[in-house]
Amino acid sequence: MTRPENYQDEAYAIIKKMIITLAIRPGERVTIKSLQAKLSIGATPIREAIIRLRREGLFRVIPQSGTYVSKINLNEVYQARYVRENLEVLVFKEALNKVTDAQLNQLHQNIQLQRVYLQTKDYDQFFDLDEQFHKLFYMIAGKSFVWDWLQLLNAQFNRFRYLRLEISGLNWNEIYNQHQAISSAFESGDEIGLTSDVKEHLHLVDEDVDIVLKKVPGYFE
Repeated sequence: MTRPENYQDEAYAIIKKMIITLAIRPGERVTIKSLQAKLSIGATPIREAIIRLRREGLFRVIPQSGTYVSKINLNEVYQARYVRENLEVLVFKEALNKVTDAQLNQLHQNIQLQRVYLQTKDYDQFFDLDEQFHKLFYMIAGKSFVWDWLQLLNAQFNRFRYLRLEISGLNWNEIYNQHQAISSAFESGDEIGLTSDVKEHLHLVDEDVDIVLKKVPGYFE
C-alpha cells in the first residue's frame, strides 16, 4: 500500500480514529512503542501525532507515569452539541436551495446502507455512515471548510456517540429513524420540520447520558 509522504498526518488520523472508536479506551495507557507495533509507523510521526492530540484534549501525560487516553469530558460533549445544533440548522437550511438530484441519490443510498448495517449490528460501518450523512449536507451547502473545522471541536462528542452504539439497551433504530425524518423533511423542502428534526436528533445525546454513565462510569471525567 502506498503511504502519503506526511507520515505525521497519517499517524494523527489513525490514532484519533482509534480513540474515537474505542480501539484504545478512555484512561488506557499508551506508549510510542505500542502504537508503533500497531501502526507500523516510525516513532517520530507518532510522537508528533500524540502532541497534536494532546492539544485537542485526547491524551494526557502524567509525570513519572506515562501517556494516557483522556477520559470523556461531558462538558465538552454538551458544548460541541450546542455548536453542532446551531450550525447544522443553518447549514441544512442552506443546503435546501443547493441540492442536486445526484446529491439526493447519495442521501438515499446512505440511508439504505444505514438500514443494512443496523440490521447486521455493525456499529463501525453504521457510525461511519452517520458521519457521512451529516457531512453530505455540509458539502451540499458548500461548507466543507466548516465541517473540517468542526472535527477539531467534535472529538469528545463523537467519542460519546460511538460509545452509545456499544451500550446494550440503547436503541439504534432511533438514530436511523431520525435520519429518515431529516431526509424526508429535507427532500420535501419542509424547513420548519427540518429544523425541528435536526434539533431533536442532536439532543439524543442528552437522553442517553444517564444510561451510558451507569454502564461505563470509568470512561468519564
